[in-house]
Amino acid sequence: MGPANGVNCVVHSKGGTATREEIQVETKMARRVIQVFLSGLFVLTGVVSAWGAEGNLNLDQCLEIAYESNKTLLQLKEKIHASEYKIEEARSGFFPQLSFSGSYTRLGRVPGFDVPGTTIDFGTANNYNLVLSLQQPVFTWRKIRNSYDIAKYGLSLTQEEYRKTQHEIKLAVASLFYNALLAKELIIVREQSIARIEDHLSTVQERYDKGYVSDFDLLRVKVQLANAKPPLVQAKNLHHLALDNLKNLLGISLSDPVNLEGSLESEPVVVDQTQAEDHAFQNRSELELTAEQRKIGNKALALAKAGNKPSLFGTANYEYKRPYYSEDVWKTDWNFTIALSFPLFDGFLTRSRVKQARSDLRQLDITEKQLRDLIRLEISQAVSDLNLARENILSQEENVGQAKEALRIARVQYEKGLLTNLELMDTEFALTVAETNHLQAQSDYLVAKARFEKAIGKD
Repeated sequence: MGPANGVNCVVHSKGGTATREEIQVETKMARRVIQVFLSGLFVLTGVVSAWGAEGNLNLDQCLEIAYESNKTLLQLKEKIHASEYKIEEARSGFFPQLSFSGSYTRLGRVPGFDVPGTTIDFGTANNYNLVLSLQQPVFTWRKIRNSYDIAKYGLSLTQEEYRKTQHEIKLAVASLFYNALLAKELIIVREQSIARIEDHLSTVQERYDKGYVSDFDLLRVKVQLANAKPPLVQAKNLHHLALDNLKNLLGISLSDPVNLEGSLESEPVVVDQTQAEDHAFQNRSELELTAEQRKIGNKALALAKAGNKPSLFGTANYEYKRPYYSEDVWKTDWNFTIALSFPLFDGFLTRSRVKQARSDLRQLDITEKQLRDLIRLEISQAVSDLNLARENILSQEENVGQAKEALRIARVQYEKGLLTNLELMDTEFALTVAETNHLQAQSDYLVAKARFEKAIGKD
């Protein structure tokens, strides 16, 4: 009886070394952990976490820590606050402006003229003037309103930037989380493989003691056991590396013990690409950002068009002054003014600003088209990866089942002397490879699922 169908088997040739397939699996895993970590650095830059106690973490808890501690998100939160304050600033343009001023003037020489026998002064040496002024815009060709709307859309823009960053963080954390789970499960597979080999070694040793097997067969099993130990060490190192990378991105001290709670098992996702694209076009932050930018651009265009339009203001002043005209006494006075400002020629400034605003809007149209094309491509790739990963899971599940059954049959036949020791060793190794590939396929599917959810803009 040979190895299970679809599983490549290699006979161990030297003690203490890993086979080519094992090295390829471990190398692929190490490269994947490093790539995911480096990509995550661009999103989760310099997080500071309050984590400090031993405990278990699931994916939701990891995401919560990342959302609370990520510096980029903290900066965007402050940017949201600043945008709210800008709305208050813009709203102030609707209200009247009240101001107070006061002045004192001392004249070195009071103007006047001489008449026979006396001098008549025009004023006094000491002059006081206290003024309370009220100014209210009456009509500004919607300049104030458009500025207020731009501030409101600016807040929405910042909120979408925050949401977009959350999606990026979610993908980065999920990728590292699943890689750490994969590394943890690989340790179990390696330990089970060693346990099977040790069990087989006991059987061979017993048969050897009875004279049923040769020195060569016993030596081959011992070599296989020695070969199985370095991959276990590699799996533990990969798990340590993946866990440390996740801790680093979450801002958890590398010395803090953390145990990840989760499983690589998942329910299959039914995907319809057309529906996925429709969902993405309604929910992707990039398109929402473009929509808010277009709103700002339209208001900026209206504001630019109003640059050479008239504005009407009303001003009221209440004065308390001395002297009061020709009397050197304290008295009150008031006045009211309606002022019209109408720019007649601004050196073509308004025309240039209007052209610039229209050009900005056309750029947004092009940007939106590019984004939609890129989103379609991203969804197509995500769906393809998701389907491929699912097929790999089904295929590897079948491989694992076949490999387990092949090992069961091989052990029975070996006990009856119908199978050589070498064939049994190959069958044992085939099961280890199949289990490793199955775990890798499960991890690939979960990462592909996370990429798909980001592609459609799922929160």
